[in-house]
Amino acid sequence: MRYSKATGVFIAILSAVGLSSCSGGGGGSSTPPTQEQASVYSIGTDAPLPSVVSCEVTVTGITLNNGTTNVSVLTQPAVVDFAKLSGLHQLLDLTSVPTGTYSSATITISAPVIGYIDTTVNPPAVSTIDGTLSTNSVTVNFNQPVSVTSSDLFGLRMEFDLRQSLATDANGQITGAVNPVFEVALKNALTDEIPIDEFMGGVIGVTGANTFNIQGPHGRQWTVTTSDSTVLDDPTIAMNTFTTDTIVAVSGTIDPVTHNIDASEIDVVSMNKFYLDGLLTSVRPPSGGATAADLYVRDELPAINGISDGQIETLSLNGSENYHIEHINLPLTTLLFNNSALAAGQRVGISGSLTTTNGESQLAVKRVVLQRQGQAGTWVPGSTVIQNGNAGSFSLTDDWTAGVLLPQPLPVLTTNDTNFINLSGLSALSGASPISIRVVGFILEDPATGSPVMVARSVEGLTASSN
Repeated sequence: MRYSKATGVFIAILSAVGLSSCSGGGGGSSTPPTQEQASVYSIGTDAPLPSVVSCEVTVTGITLNNGTTNVSVLTQPAVVDFAKLSGLHQLLDLTSVPTGTYSSATITISAPVIGYIDTTVNPPAVSTIDGTLSTNSVTVNFNQPVSVTSSDLFGLRMEFDLRQSLATDANGQITGAVNPVFEVALKNALTDEIPIDEFMGGVIGVTGANTFNIQGPHGRQWTVTTSDSTVLDDPTIAMNTFTTDTIVAVSGTIDPVTHNIDASEIDVVSMNKFYLDGLLTSVRPPSGGATAADLYVRDELPAINGISDGQIETLSLNGSENYHIEHINLPLTTLLFNNSALAAGQRVGISGSLTTTNGESQLAVKRVVLQRQGQAGTWVPGSTVIQNGNAGSFSLTDDWTAGVLLPQPLPVLTTNDTNFINLSGLSALSGASPISIRVVGFILEDPATGSPVMVARSVEGLTASSN
C-alpha cells in the first residue's frame, strides 16, 4: 500500500487581512469582503497506545463554529499521522477567518490506517489494519467561547486521543474499530506561544542575508527568516550554500505580521537528494559498529521508487556516515551518537545520494541525524534521583509508540536545562502513586550499560484532558 505523506502533529495557520477569506462550511454563509480578518493556527497531537507506530487519517475538514457562520480553516484535505509525534508541533496550512466569537470546532476525517509493531518476530515487523470509523465528524465545544479580533493570532489545538479512539479486544489487541475522540482548545498564541517543530521543506532559493524560501506540504511556499539567535544545527553548512537539493527542518514561530516562519533552529537534513524520516526497529549487529539498520519509514523526500511510508526499509551502513544530533551543534555529539550507538526505538532522519538504474532506486546513506521524540507513560514511584536542582534521573513506564522497542522501565536523565511543564520541577516527581507524564528528548545509548536511555528536553505532567 502506498501511504500518502503525513505530518503527524500539525499546525494550520489562519491569516490576517490581505489573504482571501474562506467560505463557511456546513451551510455557513460566505464571508463579506469588508469583514475584518484574524489569524488562527491549529495544532494536532495525540494520546498514546502501546505498539501503535502509525495512525494515519485523512482530515477532510476543520471548521470553526460561532452559532451562525461556520468557517472552514483547512484549504484542502490532508493525510495526518497522529501517532508520529508526541509533544511536538508541525506547520500544515495557511488561510483566513473572519473576526467573531467561536464556541466550537468540527473535525471531519476518513480512511484511517493503523500501523503497529509486531515484536514476536525477529527482526520486528510492522503490520497494518484498515480502520472502520464509527463516525466521520466530531464537534467539540470549547471550554468557553473565544473572541477573535482583527489582527489577532490564535492557536487551535487539537488532540486525537488514540487510547480512547482505537478499540482493543480483551487481550489488548487492536480491532480496527475507530471511534474518533478529539480534544480541542482555541488559545491566544501571543500568550501561549505554541511553537512549530521540525517543519520539513525543500529549499527553493536563498532570497537574502537572513531569508530563504522553502516548499512544504501540498506545494505551498513559505519564507523562513533567521536572526542572530537562530541556531544552525550544523554550522559547517552556511545558509548561503543552500541549493535546490537542500532539505531542511525548521523550528520556530509564525510571525504575526509577516506570516513568515521566524526560525529558532534550522537543521539541514539532506544536501544529497533524498531524506527518510522514521523509527529504527532493528540494528545489526546489536552491539559494535552497525552494518545494517531497519527503518520504519514515516516520511520520504522525494517519493522514491520501491520505498513506501508505513513500510520497513533495510539500509546498509559502514561507519563512514556523518552522525549528528538534531538541534545540538556541538562537536561532542559524535561521541554520543555514532555508528556504534544506534539502537532500536530511536527516531532518526537519514539522507544521502539517490541513483536510479532501470527504474530501480539505489540509496547510499551519508548522514544519520538523531531526532527528538516524545514518549508518554507514567513515572515510576520511588525512582527519582536528584543531583542538584533539576539535574538527575527517574524511570518511565513507557507505553508510547516506541515503548515496545525500549527498555521497561525506561531510564530518563534530566538536566538543569530540562523544561518542566505542569510540574514544579524534578522534585515534583514524588509520592507513592504513578504520575502521567510525557517526555520529549533524545534516545541515546548509555555507554556504561549498552542500553538506551532518554535525555529529556522537556517533561510534561499530563492531566486527564491532555494525556
